[in-house]
Amino acid sequence: MRNKKTVWIAFAATFAITIGAGWIPAAIMDDENLKQDVAVFRGEPIVHLSNANIVDALANVNLRERLGHAEWKHSVLSLELLVPSEGGRPEAWFDDIGKLVGVSFHQLDNVNRLLVRIVENAEGEKRLLAAVDVRSSDAWLHGEEGGAVISDPVHDEVWRQRLRLSFTSAWVERFGVPEGYSAHSKRQFEPDIAK
Repeated sequence: MRNKKTVWIAFAATFAITIGAGWIPAAIMDDENLKQDVAVFRGEPIVHLSNANIVDALANVNLRERLGHAEWKHSVLSLELLVPSEGGRPEAWFDDIGKLVGVSFHQLDNVNRLLVRIVENAEGEKRLLAAVDVRSSDAWLHGEEGGAVISDPVHDEVWRQRLRLSFTSAWVERFGVPEGYSAHSKRQFEPDIAK
């Protein structure tokens, strides 16, 4: 009788150890998996950009054109906006750039500089058309114009300067020389009405 009791105690102890040995590692692994970020598309806006979430952050931006190369390095976000070689409107491209500026400087908290290259994509061949360089220290981002829609930077010299917009010879071939005007001209306006 004593042997039966000892056998049952040994059996119960062995059973408990076996179950515990299988359960403890599974519990530890589940706990570690809960602590790690999983790369998925999130519904909530991303505030702090990193190499781990750059795709998630940019996937939520509703652009007309698609993005090509994207790079995040030392608080500088470099993007390539791929535009068709035929058709397409520069106004739409700059609407996309406006959205990228908004995300970079009004949603994300760690972008110091945004570089956007407008690249024509024809059958795998790429040609740089124009480039934009916006910095978080730019006064216009924090003033009244900070939330404004970018207004025709191809022609408006004020917006061209704000975006540090530069055109290449490929742009000139395709669209001609950009001619500018300034909505903030210092020249005195003279009415056309005869006195």
